[in-house]
Amino acid sequence: MHSASTVTQKSAFSSVTQINNWTLLGLSMLGVRLVQGWVYWAGASRRLIYSEGKLDPSSSEYMAYEMNKTIPGAIFGSGDALSYLMHSPSLLHMAIIVFTLIELFVGVGLILGLFTRFFGLISVCLAISLMLMYGWLGSTCVDEWTMAANSFAMGLGIMTTGSGRWWSMDYWLLNKYQKCSEWSIFPWLFSGPLPIITITRFAKIGGVMTILFAAGFYGYLRGAVFSPMMAKTNPKNHHIALTHSELSRSGDLIFSAYVDAGPDTQGAYVVGVSIIDEQGQEIEVWDGKTLNELSKTNFENEYKYSTFETTQYGFVGVVGARAKIFLPHQKQIDLAPGTYQVILLSIDGKLWSTHSIIDG
Repeated sequence: MHSASTVTQKSAFSSVTQINNWTLLGLSMLGVRLVQGWVYWAGASRRLIYSEGKLDPSSSEYMAYEMNKTIPGAIFGSGDALSYLMHSPSLLHMAIIVFTLIELFVGVGLILGLFTRFFGLISVCLAISLMLMYGWLGSTCVDEWTMAANSFAMGLGIMTTGSGRWWSMDYWLLNKYQKCSEWSIFPWLFSGPLPIITITRFAKIGGVMTILFAAGFYGYLRGAVFSPMMAKTNPKNHHIALTHSELSRSGDLIFSAYVDAGPDTQGAYVVGVSIIDEQGQEIEVWDGKTLNELSKTNFENEYKYSTFETTQYGFVGVVGARAKIFLPHQKQIDLAPGTYQVILLSIDGKLWSTHSIIDG
């Protein structure tokens, strides 16, 4: 009898200890949970409430424009998935709506402390998707990588601790409906006390996962852990990849261009295109004024949101733009068979080149 009473007392003491530990852990993560929730709420509310153009396919503020720019540096298949969405407008719009609603639910849930551990897990998944798509961007402060790494760590921390009893709908449900505590799944989806050994394992595994996630992607995307940064996809300097160049004997030029690096805040400006023969002689030149006078039909853009188009000084392509560009000849010429160099001149003096062969 005495033994049974002792066991009961130990069980009650263990239960109280778990509740006290959960309360303390939740309180220690209260600020983190509220900030994490606010970040996701802010992202969703900007699109749903304060800037409806973000969800409007006919608006220049449509979210797809920013998503398109991430394709060059998106990793592990996410770039291909984004490219597929860019070619499927209805599916793209649905994906943007779903992503926005997920952010909304996660933000509200974390702020209220409702479904805390579940939404902590979803916020970790959002951080992973952010890293895969946007992690390479940020020409000065690696800001997208920083946000994804921090969100990943914060989400794992919230999963580990739960919401505690302060500012917590989960605690209100546990207190209001006692039977909730009998559901074995409740503390895993909502929140609630877990054994110390479980929390300890979660914290250790989460700590290892966080440093691997942050340092691993920093090294992969930026080439830097113990060395200077050498970004996998340069977020600072524009680059235009030139392929499939076709040059006719009369001097008509067709080539494919892809802005596969550079800052997403501005485009790669081209102010001149020239053809050079094997002796280094300039055979044909399209200057900025000539390029400016090209029509839309001269640019066969692959994507609707990141495009090549004319400007006052030539033409420009924003990050992620792919297009087949046609330049008609400027003068009557008859090019001899051989290999010719096609050179694009940027507004800041950079050169991008490819070769075109005219067969005999």
